[in-house]
Amino acid sequence: MYVAVRDATLRYLGYKNVFSGLKDLGVKSCEFMIDENLALRHYVDAEASRRISLSSKTSCRNFIEKLEFENISICALLVNNRFTMDDFQADVKRIIKVCRLASDLNVKVVRINPIMKSSRELLITEYAEFTARCIREVISKTKEEDVYLAMENHGLIGNDIDYIRKVIDLVNSERMGLTLDIGNIYWFGYPLDQIYDIIEEFAIYVKHTHVKNLAFSKEKKHLRRKPGEGYPKTAAPLYIGDIDLYRVIKILNGAGYNEDLTVEDESIVNFPSREQLNVIKKDIEYLRNLIYRL
Repeated sequence: MYVAVRDATLRYLGYKNVFSGLKDLGVKSCEFMIDENLALRHYVDAEASRRISLSSKTSCRNFIEKLEFENISICALLVNNRFTMDDFQADVKRIIKVCRLASDLNVKVVRINPIMKSSRELLITEYAEFTARCIREVISKTKEEDVYLAMENHGLIGNDIDYIRKVIDLVNSERMGLTLDIGNIYWFGYPLDQIYDIIEEFAIYVKHTHVKNLAFSKEKKHLRRKPGEGYPKTAAPLYIGDIDLYRVIKILNGAGYNEDLTVEDESIVNFPSREQLNVIKKDIEYLRNLIYRL
């Protein structure tokens, strides 16, 4: 395993661009968000007047050369889709384009959202059936691409373990995987002891991760809570939150996962700006030490 970081985190920290941020942090891998125009959503460069587009073969080739020059890898491309029932085809087409882009960039994982919200009140199984239909369509139209679709456990629907189970079962494809957001499961309200059982169940499907942590009072950490209760005040640095990340990493390792641990520490909003960078640096060192202990 290895440590990576989200491009959005680098932008929040105020780095001039992604590469200067990665260099300062000593990290060699990054997750990049791709917008609807196949441009790098959070790539910041003082020399660029607009987002850097990857919509052409030439621009992809130039970006690959830049990555090679900087000795940086892309652990995943992120698509901020919604899978809205009123306009799901737009999301399907967008994900298909990003899968093809990932293939051009030699990236193996495209991180996607589950249903984030719905204008219709449906059963969890119905949400799962709709999501699976969208994902199956993407897979059927990208048969030539050696790329995983890694759905993140995200939001009020996407963190429901019955929903995740059903989507995986209905898609029924080796290309269907998960972006395991370790903190989101806890954010959703599952008791701390149950977190490890959930991760163990889904570990074989994990293709990519977002690593965050949270901290609750002794009275609340072992109880079922409302989704998002106390957030973002309950967000905690990776190295002091309630979740035993070494235990999580051991579970993933035991399931054969040997890819990124991508830092997404949302607790930095609880710190003064002058302290935020140091928190992220301590997160990175903490994860490296956990990997070393395996």
